[in-house]
Amino acid sequence: MTDSHEVLLEMRSIGKNFPGVKALSNVDFSIRKGEIIALCGENGAGKSTMMKILSGIYKPDAGEIVFQGEAVHITKPDVAQKLGIAIIHQELSLVPELTVAENIFIGDYPQKFLGVVDWRKMRKNAQAVLEDMGFKMDVDQRVGDLGIAKQQIVEIAKALHKKAKVVILDEPTAPLANQDVDRLIDLVLKLRSEGLGIVYISHRLPEVFQISDRVTVLKDGQLVSTCDTKDLDRDRLIKLMVGREVSNMRLGSVDNHETKVLSVRGLSTSSLLEDINFDLYKGEVLGIAGLVGSGRTELVRAIFGADPCTAEMELNGKPLSVKTPRDAINQGIALLPEDRKEQALVLGMSALENITISGLNNFSKFGIFNKRKEEEDGRELVKKLQVRVSGLSQETRTLSGGNQQKLIIARWLYNRAKVLIFDEPTRGIDVGAKAEIYNLINQFVKEGGSVIVISSELPEVLMCDRLLVMARGKIVNEIPHEEFSEEKVIQYMF
Repeated sequence: MTDSHEVLLEMRSIGKNFPGVKALSNVDFSIRKGEIIALCGENGAGKSTMMKILSGIYKPDAGEIVFQGEAVHITKPDVAQKLGIAIIHQELSLVPELTVAENIFIGDYPQKFLGVVDWRKMRKNAQAVLEDMGFKMDVDQRVGDLGIAKQQIVEIAKALHKKAKVVILDEPTAPLANQDVDRLIDLVLKLRSEGLGIVYISHRLPEVFQISDRVTVLKDGQLVSTCDTKDLDRDRLIKLMVGREVSNMRLGSVDNHETKVLSVRGLSTSSLLEDINFDLYKGEVLGIAGLVGSGRTELVRAIFGADPCTAEMELNGKPLSVKTPRDAINQGIALLPEDRKEQALVLGMSALENITISGLNNFSKFGIFNKRKEEEDGRELVKKLQVRVSGLSQETRTLSGGNQQKLIIARWLYNRAKVLIFDEPTRGIDVGAKAEIYNLINQFVKEGGSVIVISSELPEVLMCDRLLVMARGKIVNEIPHEEFSEEKVIQYMF
């Protein structure tokens, strides 16, 4: 933190209610100049609601907001922007068809005589903003052609151009590869050194301890604590967030795995994968580590039938032919993809519909749909997996990330899956919900299932029984659990 202790913004006794839900109750929060304050809490704790109030998306039902010593009424996003408050959402607000420069200056294009846009000045100024941030980029490139890491940089550049004094970053590193995370963190530290107030929302606790000066913890819409980061450790922070101890877990078991369930030989694709060979055993949790682009996601998509490949595969000792995802599902192989919202869930559908969507034939007889049986089966799975819903009809988009992931698990359990493939199983999920997902994985393998886990978080794959490391479309090493270390994995990833 810089030497200045000037308070840029205060939220005093903030309250917010939705029908049947008290989202925030009597919450105090402050941001200082030249400070990074982490906002932590489980999904549903009230973090997003509080930041949406701060950015003008929601209006508070109680309390006041003070900005640079004066009470303000942030009635809409434009008001927040004019004050100098910017929020960088997980779903970025860029226009893919416009260039980098056009996105940075959107709504504020420099003009020449008679309102003609001064394109040359806009490109020059956009380049200057990016260079001040420490980045070089083609400002004439379409934003839609950029990777997610560069799109985030453009979003932050847009905020800085609009003279932001407070920048709110909502799970900024969730979609990023490890090398891009480091660059983003360097940028956030640079912004702090220039006197900006940064609100950093993240479930990744190592990042919280790495860059924040203070931490505010919310739980169930109430303020639990605000304290200096140096006075916290991981265990205490987790206990503040979830209200209980969450111990380090092991995925799978220490038992010997002798029964081969899935055998893959010579799996190759036209673009990346080359001669992939591995086995998966009954009751085993097999981890796959590798950088983004190493082929890890492409591998499991090919096994699931989502992408074409050539391979010889066996399931329970019998030849396995998978040309489409339906083939995989029918034979007991299920994929939980890295982007659950885009690739696995229909957000506008109910919780029940998302559970039963791939097994509707189970409720039909002679062309008559048995709604009662669908609801009974759905209710049983929701209870078993402890999915937190107000009812089976609750819209899926309103659920937390952890509960959305549980819906997908429920779907595949209903389809009697024997092999579950998780690609980034806990991305965007809070620490308490992570433990619940891990428990479900362990229960599944205890009952005889087998699991593959892909994760960008090394501690997560190091919880597995066995680990495959991928690089450049190949498996470059296999590591047994007793030889696990982050150093060894990283050595083979690059």
